[in-house]
Amino acid sequence: MHPRDLKSLSRPWWEGDGLSIGPDGLCLDGASLASLAEAHGTPLYVYGRASALARLADLRAALASTGLEHDVYYAIKANRHPPLVSALVSAGAHIDACSPREVRLAISLGVSPRNISFNAGMLSDRDLDAVVKEGVHVTLDSRSVMRRYGARVPRGTAVGLRLDPGVETGYGHDPKLVYGNAKFGIRHEDLDDAVAVARAAGLTIDVLHTHCGWGLQADDHDRVDLAFARLAAAAARVGVATVNVGGGLGARQRAADVPLALAAWAACLRRHFGPLGVRVICEPGTLLVASAGVLLAEVTTVEQKGGTLWFGLDAGHNVNMYAAHYGIPLEIVPLARPDAVVDTLASVAGNLNESGDVFARDRLLPQLAEGDRVALLPAGAYGATMSSDHCLRGGVREVLV
Repeated sequence: MHPRDLKSLSRPWWEGDGLSIGPDGLCLDGASLASLAEAHGTPLYVYGRASALARLADLRAALASTGLEHDVYYAIKANRHPPLVSALVSAGAHIDACSPREVRLAISLGVSPRNISFNAGMLSDRDLDAVVKEGVHVTLDSRSVMRRYGARVPRGTAVGLRLDPGVETGYGHDPKLVYGNAKFGIRHEDLDDAVAVARAAGLTIDVLHTHCGWGLQADDHDRVDLAFARLAAAAARVGVATVNVGGGLGARQRAADVPLALAAWAACLRRHFGPLGVRVICEPGTLLVASAGVLLAEVTTVEQKGGTLWFGLDAGHNVNMYAAHYGIPLEIVPLARPDAVVDTLASVAGNLNESGDVFARDRLLPQLAEGDRVALLPAGAYGATMSSDHCLRGGVREVLV
């Protein structure tokens, strides 16, 4: 085997697509992360503009391969850092919002209300009043909200209807990440009744929507295909010209992950929606920004406690909730030595006064020293947007390169 091939086999799984190893260590889109940590301090989120735009281009190419009219609505809840959102919008993305404040943020960034889709559940009357005021397209997912929304808008107002996909799929089959048979959407068995309620409320249904789950993997293909088949049948029955297939496309979280490929996803779209000739829209978040972001932290403590070696960081689960809330550990990479030998069994904890504030337990890591800086990745999606000021340790900084 050629030495070049041996080197490629030994590359870290996360290397590529924006992350690289340079003379100064780990880089994102060519920017030295060690230099950024020195300039801005830690904890610090760093996002790569070029990486996010490359993923948007890949998604649009996949949609174009279907031969169907299409649009991309970026799920702003994944990452609302204004410069990053503006970069995506400038590249042609619209906005998917799930709260009135997200709608107002998008408008403040120059997004036209006609390019904002509001899609949320368990809505209050205050929520409805707010979105009516802003004049955005709304997707509804219960008969209760249809009646209340219909009372607030002119007869004939167009709305979307969210359907429960009826399949249970999502990363690790975790109930938190599975959207079928959950709180979201109208069951397919109740579609006729929901359409009747909408029409009685004076609403016109112009979009049918479904969302399978988060972090879809290759082995979720058949369930996704079934969900799209059901959505296509419903679209033909109701007679809409647009379907919204939601989000869920993801990035690798672990070395062993095999995300659902864009080509396979697009083939499902073409198979089920091609014969209808409908417009297809989607709501990506994680796909576009997860691998385009990292969280930088400093190692504050190295302590042997009984049989466990602990590495402590200056960031806790108030800064990134993946491990605590979703049970998804992030990769931990030294900035100065990103290709260091992984030979040390250790646990990694944050700085909150919570026993569960642990990023990793008994994991093989590089040897770390106090003062070292590390990157936790991928961290561009649902990181800063889900952060809090617990223990008054909030205020994490963000920067776009």
